[in-house]
Amino acid sequence: MTREYLEDLHGMFNASNEARSLFERVAGAPARSRQDVLTDMEKLRKTVGLTYTLLALYRQQVNSGFVLADPLKTEGKHSKEFFDPDTGITFRLQWNPLRELRKDHALLVERNVVAENVDETRLINRRGDGKACYLCKTNIDVQNPGEILFEIDLAGEKFYAGANFAYMANNHFTIMNAEHCPQRYRKETPTVLNDFVCKTEGYFRAIFNGRAGASIEWHEHIQATTEHFPIEQIRIDGKHVVHESKEIRISHPFYYIPVWVIEGRNKGSVELVTDRIVEIWQELNQNDHTENIIAAGSGARYRTFVILRDRNKLAASKSGKKGAMAAFETGGNIILSCSAGSRRNELDEKHTFDNAGLDTVKQLLKEISPDRRSCLHLLDKVSANICA
Repeated sequence: MTREYLEDLHGMFNASNEARSLFERVAGAPARSRQDVLTDMEKLRKTVGLTYTLLALYRQQVNSGFVLADPLKTEGKHSKEFFDPDTGITFRLQWNPLRELRKDHALLVERNVVAENVDETRLINRRGDGKACYLCKTNIDVQNPGEILFEIDLAGEKFYAGANFAYMANNHFTIMNAEHCPQRYRKETPTVLNDFVCKTEGYFRAIFNGRAGASIEWHEHIQATTEHFPIEQIRIDGKHVVHESKEIRISHPFYYIPVWVIEGRNKGSVELVTDRIVEIWQELNQNDHTENIIAAGSGARYRTFVILRDRNKLAASKSGKKGAMAAFETGGNIILSCSAGSRRNELDEKHTFDNAGLDTVKQLLKEISPDRRSCLHLLDKVSANICA
């Protein structure tokens, strides 16, 4: 399967024999060859482009063992799909216990995900408990010997793209700001997301988790994957459209957690409306309101999904999902990985998966849905302030 996948990639990007050879050299490089890999990646970016270059890096991180399992291999993983006629979405539920390998410290050391002996004096940006930031490049260079970061300019700012070692989808990257700043939505966020989608020619989707699912809230980052989100299939009827012009369409389709879809050919207009919707939502409750954002591209059309969240409703434990749900889950791709095993009174996500149906997915999303009154207030304000 891997060989077929790679051949399809080479063909899709019309890669020359020289580019293919360079791709394979990057993908096959050993774990501790950061500088050689980066030099080859710069050559690839200049000749074929950013997307092909990132795909080469991801395969290197899989092949070297930094990514804890290969997303292209199905052993040990299972999935179910449920078509929902009410939304038009085919939801995906995945059982992937390999994600739990991220808790095995001995394995992480063996795979060069973390260093066994770290010179603590070289670490920067520590929290009150003394732990150094996991997403600062200086610290990654010291603490994560197998990780290779690739510099990218997004919206005029420096970011670093690195493969997520405990992946949730194929080609799953964490893209962290070069500056140490908190994971908080800002007006530039939609532009950063769209710039990444644009520079990867719509092949990647980009996501931002505000204070709803971001595991590291003290350093700004986005995530990306080449896999489609089921929510991209959402049915939008005329009754769901709040505003439409030649430049933009703003809609609020039926879904089990409130979502706004902003789409159009004018990138600036899409970003402006996205920012205004998030701004109004946060103003309604500055303590608790937050968001998941998914940005995708289709041809010359930009599509942004703003999924409304409440910090008091991050997990859906009553419906069988342990831990906070973020954009992957609210986007319709729900990953389950935690098995109770011999531990008593622990939620068993394997049981959830085995017994799941469409109603399970609906309940998981409904359980984390914000208060309906706040969502109606947002609808009124968007209609009055943006769509008038």
